[in-house]
Amino acid sequence: MEVSFNGPSGALQVALAVLLGLGTLGYGGYSYAAQSTALGSAETVEATVVSTSVETVDKRRGTGYAPRATFNYSYDGEWHTSSKVYPGKLPREFDTEAAARAQLDGYDAGETVTAYVRPDAPGNAFLKHERSNKPLLVMGFGLLVLLGTGVSAVRN
Repeated sequence: MEVSFNGPSGALQVALAVLLGLGTLGYGGYSYAAQSTALGSAETVEATVVSTSVETVDKRRGTGYAPRATFNYSYDGEWHTSSKVYPGKLPREFDTEAAARAQLDGYDAGETVTAYVRPDAPGNAFLKHERSNKPLLVMGFGLLVLLGTGVSAVRN
């Protein structure tokens, strides 16, 4: 059984596919850099959890679940509110609601917790000082689009 890949064939299709690949690769790289910067420059502050929830996220392959925690904190004498559990631009999603809810263990409303604040973005604090592999997956997808487009362009 032979598998064939029918990629973009015309010049416009190739150009659009290359732009899509480069854009996706660039966004993944930007997200990775933002996450790395947030983790590398974060300072700790005390925060008070206001509420937690799990949001349903529609994904290409079904439903995902994202933990959310709203919390208040003071940094450099100013009060802020954030809802970020993790650093970076891309949200972390889990396959089950239970897995997403488990990320919120220890973050009950009214609890005092440690939050992480970037000095250059004090309004975007986050609760978990953890790296996500999602930016790398986005970059990988962009690279696959570029490679597929290149192979298709060479074949045509």
